[in-house]
Amino acid sequence: MLPVYILAGICLCYIILLLSLLYGWRNLKYNPASVPSSETAFSIIIPFRNEQLHLPGLFDSLKHLKYPKNKFEILLINDSSEDDSEKMVQEFRKMHPELSIELLQNQRESISAKKDAIKVGIEKSRFEYIATTDADCKVPENWLQGFDAQIESEDSDLIAAPVILDQVHPKDPLFRKFDRIDFMSLQATTIGAFGLGRPFICNAANLCFKKKAFQEVGGYRQSSNYAGGDDVFLLQKFKEHERKIDFIRCTNMIVTTAAQKDLRSFLQQRLRWAAKSAGYKDSFARFAALTVFLMNAAMIIGLVLCLFDASYLQWLMITFLIKFNLDFMLIYKAAVFFDRKASMRSYAWSSIAYPLFSSGIALTSIFVGFKWKGRDYRK
Repeated sequence: MLPVYILAGICLCYIILLLSLLYGWRNLKYNPASVPSSETAFSIIIPFRNEQLHLPGLFDSLKHLKYPKNKFEILLINDSSEDDSEKMVQEFRKMHPELSIELLQNQRESISAKKDAIKVGIEKSRFEYIATTDADCKVPENWLQGFDAQIESEDSDLIAAPVILDQVHPKDPLFRKFDRIDFMSLQATTIGAFGLGRPFICNAANLCFKKKAFQEVGGYRQSSNYAGGDDVFLLQKFKEHERKIDFIRCTNMIVTTAAQKDLRSFLQQRLRWAAKSAGYKDSFARFAALTVFLMNAAMIIGLVLCLFDASYLQWLMITFLIKFNLDFMLIYKAAVFFDRKASMRSYAWSSIAYPLFSSGIALTSIFVGFKWKGRDYRK
């Protein structure tokens, strides 16, 4: 019965992890909408590559920002787009002369095109605080007020804020419904970890940091050999240097991002995300990543063992029910916060599919590269 004891040990670690994240979620105070403030000036940096389908939505949200026009600039960095993205940016500039908009060209220095693009933006930026989002996102109208209020009250060096996929549609394919559950679990983990005081992941689609602090901690140095992770590695670098890190848990600060257009893009995105986990140095990040992987792998191995010995079935069912309920408790909190309770209709079957999906992606990322934005990233 040695496998049962191993399963029990993994299950115990998973229980500790999930209960900790649930406590962290509860511990991180909700920041209600604050009194409009406009003390801080921001440089908004947005890299883009072949985003002509999403840029209109981004532009519409940017032009509706309720912040003094002289207190922010928009730096759009073209990463060798092969569609009409650059032309659309130029038209956006002409149509809105009241906004400070700059079109820059990326200067490749590393394997990570996005990190290079952000560095180009930082070098050209005029203001002390950098706000980043992605070209397939829509930012809320009080986005900069939220960052400003946090900076004024806490003097934060790095601020993360919530991100969610666009609204669910009844005709969405199954992979997209699964994507929304998975994405909410990542956001729930992010918020829970911040509430514990052990942050290890965030999302560059909704991030703000002090330029001087970025330069002092070395920026993306030491992580430029990873194609992704401009957000996660920067967060861990700030944490390593004991900088002030905060998360704004407020519905008025939610940035909406587009779901992947097809199954192939979705899988490539997850491979890209998984590939950077090898670079985690934070002990809690490693514990969380290893525990989640082992728990999902144990579910699959347990199912295989049941084919040879039916006595394992009861232990597998107990483990699954523990995981099912703990995951539900955490993800449902995110669904309520993000007003995505309709997505929970896909939770039951997603929870069954997730162990195979998660383990498969994790193992594949070790041996296989991925393709992103028309570029191949090989191992």
